[in-house]
Amino acid sequence: MSASSSPTTARSSSDALSSAISTALSSAVSSFSDIASSSTASTTSSRSTPSVTSVSRIINQNQGSAQSQSGVSLQTFLASLSVAAVVFGVQVLLFVLLRKKMKRVYEPRTYLVPEKRRTPLPTAGFLNFFAPVFETATSDFISKSGLDAYFFLRYLLMLLKVFIIIALAIIPILIPINYIGGKGGRDVQGLDRFAWSNVAPKNTLRYWAHLLLALSLIVVFCYMFYDEMRKYIRMRQAYLTSPQHRLRASATTVLVSAIPKSWLTIQRLVELYDVFPGGIRNVWINRDYDDLQEKVEERDKLARTLEKAETELILMCKKKHMKELAKAAKKDPQAAADQERSKQNADLGAGPGIASGNPHQIPQQLREHNDANGQRKKTTFGLEAVNEIPVVGGVVSNVGRGVRGGVSVVTGGVKKLAGGFDRYVSEIEGPASRPTPAERQDSGGIHKRGSTLMAPDGSPIVAERSINYDDITSKATTSASNTVPSKDGGHMNKRPFWNRKNSNENRYNEDDEVPLSHRTPTTPKNNHMFADTIGGIGGIGGIFKPKAKEDYPLAYDKAFDGDNWGGEPVWKKYITEKQRPTMRLPLLSWLPSLPVIGKSVDTIYYCRREVARLNLEIEMDQEIPERYPLMNSAFIQFNQQVAAHMACQALSHHVPQHMCPRHIEVSPNDVIWGNMKMQWWERYIRSSLITIATGGLIIGWAFPVAFVGLISQVNYLSDTFKWLAWLGRLPGSVLGLISGVLPPLLLGILMALLPMILRLFARIQGCHTGMAIEQSVQGMYFAFLFIQVFLVVSISSGITTVMKDISEQPFAAPEILARNLPKASNFFFSYLLLQAFSVSGAALLQIATLAVKFIIAPLLDTTARHKFTRATSLMEIQWGTFFPVYTNLACIGIVYSVISPLILLFNIITFSLFWIVYRYNLLFVVNFRFDTGGLLFPRAINQLFTGLYVMEACLIGLFFLVRDSQNRVACAPQGIVMIVATALTVIFHITLNRAFGPLLTYLPITLEDDAVIRDQEFAREQDERRRNHILGREEVPGENLNDALARREQAEEGGDSSSGIEMKRISNEKSAGDPEAGQHRGDPPALALFQDIADDIEDLTPEERDQLVARAFQHPAIRAKRPVIWIPRDDLGVSDDEIRRTMKFSDKVWISNEYASLDSKGKVQYGRSPPDFDMRDLVEL
Repeated sequence: MSASSSPTTARSSSDALSSAISTALSSAVSSFSDIASSSTASTTSSRSTPSVTSVSRIINQNQGSAQSQSGVSLQTFLASLSVAAVVFGVQVLLFVLLRKKMKRVYEPRTYLVPEKRRTPLPTAGFLNFFAPVFETATSDFISKSGLDAYFFLRYLLMLLKVFIIIALAIIPILIPINYIGGKGGRDVQGLDRFAWSNVAPKNTLRYWAHLLLALSLIVVFCYMFYDEMRKYIRMRQAYLTSPQHRLRASATTVLVSAIPKSWLTIQRLVELYDVFPGGIRNVWINRDYDDLQEKVEERDKLARTLEKAETELILMCKKKHMKELAKAAKKDPQAAADQERSKQNADLGAGPGIASGNPHQIPQQLREHNDANGQRKKTTFGLEAVNEIPVVGGVVSNVGRGVRGGVSVVTGGVKKLAGGFDRYVSEIEGPASRPTPAERQDSGGIHKRGSTLMAPDGSPIVAERSINYDDITSKATTSASNTVPSKDGGHMNKRPFWNRKNSNENRYNEDDEVPLSHRTPTTPKNNHMFADTIGGIGGIGGIFKPKAKEDYPLAYDKAFDGDNWGGEPVWKKYITEKQRPTMRLPLLSWLPSLPVIGKSVDTIYYCRREVARLNLEIEMDQEIPERYPLMNSAFIQFNQQVAAHMACQALSHHVPQHMCPRHIEVSPNDVIWGNMKMQWWERYIRSSLITIATGGLIIGWAFPVAFVGLISQVNYLSDTFKWLAWLGRLPGSVLGLISGVLPPLLLGILMALLPMILRLFARIQGCHTGMAIEQSVQGMYFAFLFIQVFLVVSISSGITTVMKDISEQPFAAPEILARNLPKASNFFFSYLLLQAFSVSGAALLQIATLAVKFIIAPLLDTTARHKFTRATSLMEIQWGTFFPVYTNLACIGIVYSVISPLILLFNIITFSLFWIVYRYNLLFVVNFRFDTGGLLFPRAINQLFTGLYVMEACLIGLFFLVRDSQNRVACAPQGIVMIVATALTVIFHITLNRAFGPLLTYLPITLEDDAVIRDQEFAREQDERRRNHILGREEVPGENLNDALARREQAEEGGDSSSGIEMKRISNEKSAGDPEAGQHRGDPPALALFQDIADDIEDLTPEERDQLVARAFQHPAIRAKRPVIWIPRDDLGVSDDEIRRTMKFSDKVWISNEYASLDSKGKVQYGRSPPDFDMRDLVEL
């Protein structure tokens, strides 16, 4: 799946809108309560007693607001939480009642994900869902949900365990010490009598207990951090070296950035990185396809607009016809019969429709084709045979031909570097295979390197550095007789690559200051098929030339433009031309379309022309990728995982900041292609600017919050600003709505926009993948929450004043914290429980999903694609803004654990609820497309040290502020000990990061041998599994898998229908049904999405994996496929007529009504996935 699309297809604008609304609703429940709890408290009090206040006071209204709850009584505290507890109980009750009735909302992962990632359906019963929550094994959880989800739950469990441990030690000791013989009276009231501030001056020796317990707490947390990091490293290494993960391209592929011009060729990169074990498997030098990407995005947008307009036209005709029949049925019995017959014939979705303009770029899943002999063809593991598929942009699309389709790849031309001379293999060896280590030995038995590069069709080749490019092309497109000639044949008259020098090679230095438009000998001029894979071999052609303007032929026949040909169109029988869908063209190409403004055009006619034009232009541009300049980055895939990790850690270039940073474990569908051409100095500048912008956002957040607070001050606004005097004349009900509803709503929207702003910052900063963006956002969002949610509401003097004081007197920080934090403890009691009740209840009930399902979807989902995407797209978690919320709660608990021990009870309740609720959601509800491999977990642990440092600084200040009955400093020794403890904590923190830092990302060499053994065992198991599932009872004892497959192909080609050979699919036996109809024993059509498909990479054969990987790291623009205009079929013939007219108009528009129709009520329905759904996107590479 691409990073910008859903698991099925690219989302339309309506999908994006509903997704944004869903995000806003979720944020209003979780993130809103992080900061809104403090701001709304003050705005609510202002609304209750309206008074004219100054703007500066409103801006500073949150500063120190938590101290207002100092001394609150237990009765008041419980009363304030009663409403939240009741709401939580209602949410849990509704969840229990609705869970079984709405499986799409509460149990979608039991059927809407690939089979191996499905969670078993719980047994019947209202409360039986609890069993899988506690019984699911760790290994199963990782395989179903990924490392990020597993380590998030482990993170919650770690916090729960550590808070229970320290609560058992601290509460029984400090609560009596603080309460018995305390100050009491008017000085200390309510819950504060159990806190630090209640210790009387005559009992200052009791603070030794606080010191000892604080030191114990630090030791427990530090040991827990060490132990969890050690277990994390072991778990991550086991996951990365598992055979299933090592099969992925991301496990062996390295992204190299900031490559100098002189090294930006396949030849130089192979020479540089071929020193590592196993050699190189693939090299992709990235190109700047921004112009092409803009066309693709415009084409997809117009295609969705055309699809929506065609559907609207069909619906209007159908509704008009139904209305006429209903009106006539009241008068004529025959018309009533016609109406009933129309309802019976309305549902045509179970059968195939018609289509036009299919370019056959996509292997159709769950579909059967007939060959010339009428034999039905379907491949192993659901990868279907699609013959005669053209190459588009250097990407071979007939992927997965499997057993019947046959993968007969010529391995001639495989160059093996052996002992300093080039050897060529020209035999036809059946299925393509990689050279084994034994094959990489010369005649003397000395082990040599051997890099195997892959052609776009999946056949393994090695880039010949001194061969003729035409020979490479002919080798890839013809038979084995056209292999690259060897020296012995007398055809090699060029100098060997190790002696050959290009005349222009040393014209420029090793820096990267040469413009990308400079011509360099790295790309062939004449052929495009291997442009991204072996462009630059032998010093052929110049690729840094500017993109020439192309004169494209006309994409459609003007004679068939519109509907004024071939008789009257069907739609005119029901509606007039003025009723057809129209749209407004933007005044300028870069402006959006606006209502009323701009020229009004017929949507279908305009979009049909534009889609045909763009399809033609895009496909022509994809055929000539060498037109586009190279970027200064490349993906290099190695044959062995250990080689990729060694390449990442080795110094690649002798000039600083060149050929770095290098990244591994990059998912090809998660790449941020716009950041692939960033220079090293540009990355530094952007990082500095984003750091400054993030600091400004955190500090300046008071201003937008103050604006929201000003809205509630209607009297102040009307009296201060004359142009707003009309507000004072509004009715009281309207004023109440403005001041009571609008501020919380705006604050919720503001908090929903914050994660979007931070992700935009991370993208601008230069992050290379979506997961890297999440890691960057994790740091920024935690800093925001800790400062705004914790410090700002705790310190009465304001954050700007505190920063000024600390900058002038750095050692004043402990005193500032000591004077302010204890007074805010009661506020955070309420805050933690409100978080526990509101967030966990909303997450369990899935309020946002319910709102989208019952409100947003009926309003916005009008086409079959909309409905299919909505049904098959599951909720996903954005970890960058998910981890920090709970890290901040943990830090609050750490800070107050000694100062106000009661908070430990609330931490235990909070994290218990979170652990149960999110364990259920991560098993049954949330889907995961990309994974950082758990890298967010150690970052979260490092952020917990912030809580430790603040606690230590606060205790230092508190100890030095303690006075005895003679008003003398009574706890100076404790303060000095705490200073030493703080220093030791810093040393431990630095040592911990230095020890585990290199192991967080890279694998050690010591694991490689055991991993190879597991790979061999796994390969044998997979071969046996394929044999059992594919061959069934036809297995011959002692026969290897390749011979068995060959025997089967021979039987099939001979047309022996009595052989009894039957395909066995890797699918759930319970879901045996007719996939063509999309109905599986009463389940919705979305169930057919993952039927009979090899959605896991280990299910594929090596040849199929190679074919998928060959296209994986290519730019999405170069492998973008022609979208289908998927419209519903109707009994009136409007849909069929539109397809016929589009076919006459242009063969560059793919339009289809296959398996989509209107039901008897005139609503759109679908029977299976869209015709342009690409099953290759389901495979995680």
